[in-house]
Formats: sequence, C-alpha cells, structure tokens
Amino acid sequence: IDDDVERRLRGGIRHRDAKRLARKIEAADLDRERKRVAAEELEAARERQEDLKAQIERCRGLLERSRRWVHFSPEPFRDAMSCSLELLGAAPLQEGRTEDGQPIWTFPPLAGDSGQPRGQTGDGLFHATWAATLDTLRAPRKTGQKLAEWRREAPIRPVVFEDAGVLGDDTVHLHLEQRLAQRLLARFRTQGFVHHDLSRACLVQAADSIPRVALLGRLCLFGRRAERLHEVLVPATARWIEPSYRTEPLKAYAEEAEARTLERLEAALQDARAPGETIHRRLLETATRDVEDLLPQLETRAELVAERAADRLRERGEREERQLREILEGQRRRVEAELRRHEDGGVQLAIEFSEEERRQRQADVASWRTRLAWFDRDLDTEPARIRGFYEVRARRVEPIGLVYLWPDTG
Repeated sequence: IDDDVERRLRGGIRHRDAKRLARKIEAADLDRERKRVAAEELEAARERQEDLKAQIERCRGLLERSRRWVHFSPEPFRDAMSCSLELLGAAPLQEGRTEDGQPIWTFPPLAGDSGQPRGQTGDGLFHATWAATLDTLRAPRKTGQKLAEWRREAPIRPVVFEDAGVLGDDTVHLHLEQRLAQRLLARFRTQGFVHHDLSRACLVQAADSIPRVALLGRLCLFGRRAERLHEVLVPATARWIEPSYRTEPLKAYAEEAEARTLERLEAALQDARAPGETIHRRLLETATRDVEDLLPQLETRAELVAERAADRLRERGEREERQLREILEGQRRRVEAELRRHEDGGVQLAIEFSEEERRQRQADVASWRTRLAWFDRDLDTEPARIRGFYEVRARRVEPIGLVYLWPDTG
C-alpha cells in the first residue's frame, strides 16, 4: 500500500486531481475486515513470539541450574573421554580445526575396513560390540542400505563438546547422554576403582607456602536390590606436618580452608609440576600414617554428606510419588467421566450405530471398567514403590586417593 501511494504521489498533487487521487488511495487501502484479520494475526504472532522468548529464558535458567548442580564443564568431560580410551589401549582424542577455525576432536582409528574394532578381547580392550557403539558417530543410515556399505561410505565423524552455534551434519555434539560417551564413562569409572586397596596417590607442586594433604573418599548410597542411588567424592584436607613434629593426628580443615585447598589442588593439577625425588621418598614413608590420621575424619564427613544426600533423595521420592498419584487420579477421573457418558445414555447413544461399531463401543466400555480396577491397584502400589526406590538401604565409604600439595617455595 505504501509503495502504491508513493508511486501515485511521486509527481505531486495538482488541485484538479486531488479528489481522483483520494479515491485511488482509498481504493488501495485494505477493506476493514481484512485489516482486522491481519491485525489479529499479527497480534497472535506477537504473543507467540513473546511466549517463545519466555520459554527460551526458562530453558536458559534450567540449563544454568543443571550445570551448577552437576558441576559439568567440557574440559574435564573431554579429558575423561581421552583417559578412558587410553585405559582401553587406544590413543586419546586428537584435536583439530574446521575450515572456519572451530575446534573439533577425532576418535582414534578403532575399527578396520570391515567395521570390526581393533584390539584384543577379554582384557578390557576393544571387542566387536564397540562397532555398534561407534556407529552412533556416523551419518544416519539410508533406508535399505547394507551395513558394510554404510560403514564404508559413512566415516566416523569428529565430535565437539560445546555448542558450535550452527546446525550441521559434519560433527557430533558429544554430551553425557550420548551412547558412546556413557559407555566410555562407565569404563572410566569401573577401571578407576578396580583395586580395593589404596594404591592411588600423587604429588604435585602448588603455588602455596605450606604443604597440604588431601584424602579423597568415595561415598556410595544404595537402595533396594543394590541400586546405586548416589555417588560422590568426599575430601578431607589438612596441613601436612612432619611426623617427627606431630603431637596429635593431622586435623582436617574446616569448610572454608578446605575449599581453598581444593582450588589450589585443581590449579596445581592443570600445571602438573612435581617436586624432586627426595620429597617423593619423604612423603612415601609417611603416606600410611597420613591415611590413618585422616580416615576417621573422612568417614565422619562422609556421614554428614550421606545424611544430606539421603534427605534429598527422600524429598525426590516424595515429590515423584505425589506427581504419580496426581497423574493416576487424573486418568481415573477421565475414564470415569467417559464411562458415565456412555452408560447414562448420552448423545452418542441416540445415533444408530452399525453392529461393528456397537461391538467396539461395548469393548471400550469393558476396557474402561477393567482399567478402573487397575487404577485402584496402581494407586495402592505404584506411588509407594516409587517412594521406596529412593530409600537408602546401605552406604559405603572407601578411601580412593591421597594427594600431596607441596609448596613451590621448597
């Protein structure tokens, strides 16, 4: 409309043509009903856009809360993937770059041309079942395409660990729920806790002025049938003192000092500098005594962590029990309403049904009555079963690592 009006007024307005131009401009306008419909559609689109923006903000909030809860970051996740590959006897992930400079990572050549993974079987290395897992990194298989042909034509794609900002088929976003990632993480966790004795210790140099020691414990909470409900690492950190100068066992730090020690530990592990051989031998001789000093304090802290975790699990069980009960009761009300509508002789019964439709309606009514009986049974058992699933039946605390932070000042 604006273009049409501008075109008509481009030559100016002469007095004798004013009325004619006015009629043409009015004719160029949309009629009132079409304008009303267009305005309503625009308003509806605007409302949908505002709802979409609100949903995006809610999703961003959920994502941020999830990150804080899980303590997830791409770098440790990527390192765990590489370490798991090395534990399996393969090379770690190889970093590369796309044409526009974006970082990508490629998996080592685990499979031959036949698609069968290389390596031995039975000792934790790759075996035939890994082929199907690696297939999750290939492009989707075409309908009717043979498996061997698909594996030859669709190579393993590189992976990324963060949002690349674009949608494409060139890479695979590897996340915690991806099948290959779950399998590698499971292998990493089981391999990391193979030994029942404390055989994992490390010594790193830190930007600090005092020596520190950290005993790391693994806390596991189990439900019925030994279901693993919760697993977390519990630290007990302390200032390290030469055994000859100790008048009492090492005393674990309070919460604030422990947080600072763990921050220094993370920074030191990224730098990964180790003191000399003399310090190694010196700390190796006292490691057993240090564990004995800190283990009772670690167990005490683990009990507190276990109580808090059990409370959260119990709250989750009660919440899911309540939600399931509401769902079942809502479904029962809908089935009861539908059954009453048919049994009371509603509008539908006034219609002349065919014999086949009448039999189908009778079968539906019988099915609804049976379902009502199931609702009563499910309401008696299912919510309680959900709540009982989150009940902690057993807990286990075991030391899994000893870390010394030696000051870089000597």
